[in-house]
Amino acid sequence: MHRKHFAVAFAAALTTLTMLACGAGAGDTSSAVSGSEGTNVEAAPEPTTAIGKVGQTITLTSELLGDKTVVEVAVTGPKQHTKEPGSFGSKPEKGIFLALDVTVVCKQGTYHANPFNFKFVAVDGTVFEQAFTIGFKPELHAVDLATGQKTAGKIVFDVPKAAISGGRVQIDGIGLDSNKPAAYWAL
Repeated sequence: MHRKHFAVAFAAALTTLTMLACGAGAGDTSSAVSGSEGTNVEAAPEPTTAIGKVGQTITLTSELLGDKTVVEVAVTGPKQHTKEPGSFGSKPEKGIFLALDVTVVCKQGTYHANPFNFKFVAVDGTVFEQAFTIGFKPELHAVDLATGQKTAGKIVFDVPKAAISGGRVQIDGIGLDSNKPAAYWAL
């Protein structure tokens, strides 16, 4: 009987030690905001969700098992459209196409830039995914970036006009945090 309890206690202790040892670099994404006003908001050591204004650059940082990723992302130039550009442009189903310019710069490590990393979140918490459009050029395409590389393009959301006031653009985290919000840009 004592062997069984000892084995269970030993397994629990070993699991705890392994978790503590692997805890350095848990892969959490942190974020910081900088802007044209020269203000920087430093990220806390634990995971944070930065909130900046459209036009500001947000820095995402993640470290996992000694591999560090640092990415600067800027969301700028919000424009509302009642029709997609071009002679065959479609109309938005929900009210307005909100088009924004995005620039992603990989400062360290590697990063998979993807337009589907972005969502629009209305004040009431309603989340809107990317709209499928072809008229807004140049589009932000999914691409793998290495240190020193960058990409840019437009992202577009189909949202009710009333949702834009007070709404925010969300970017997902890096790596293990890819299913969590990492930062927001307020319109």
